[in-house]
Amino acid sequence: MKTPHDYSEITAMFGNPANGDGTVNAIWEEKNIRKIAPPAGWQLFYKTDNGPVKVSGIRMHRLLKGSFQTALRDIWAYAREQAGASAAEEDIRAWLNENRLDLHGGGYNFRPKRGGSGLSLHSYGIAIDWDPVHNPRKNPMEKTLPDWWYDIWQNNGWHDGRRFSTPDSMHVQFATGA
Repeated sequence: MKTPHDYSEITAMFGNPANGDGTVNAIWEEKNIRKIAPPAGWQLFYKTDNGPVKVSGIRMHRLLKGSFQTALRDIWAYAREQAGASAAEEDIRAWLNENRLDLHGGGYNFRPKRGGSGLSLHSYGIAIDWDPVHNPRKNPMEKTLPDWWYDIWQNNGWHDGRRFSTPDSMHVQFATGA
């Protein structure tokens, strides 16, 4: 699937999550937003004010299931190399957890763009925030997510917020130019 560029291509590919009055289009949401589970072996956590909570998936646009799962399989393969050739699944999960690569701050969320006009790409279900506490939207940029992490997402059609006017190092999105 080709990564869309700008809101016209995003809307052509994923549909319009908003009604004419700017409210959420519940019919669009029902048709397109799904909780997408990670590949076998993964355990994801959602960041809450009370600490991380185990989750069975991330809500996002149904068309991104394959790309999302492929990116996580690639991250798992990298983690397996780092954890050692004889690493068991629990060792790989522990390595991912120690590096906070299994902690997300949300996918689909119908809301306006922060610091701009229009809808956030989270409203389309095509953006995910990872480890938001340690990778804040902030200038100058702060990040703990490693460069290889962003490379894997980019190899699967996703782009990140490190180069935004206000860097958003937690953010990956399946779009450019928005």
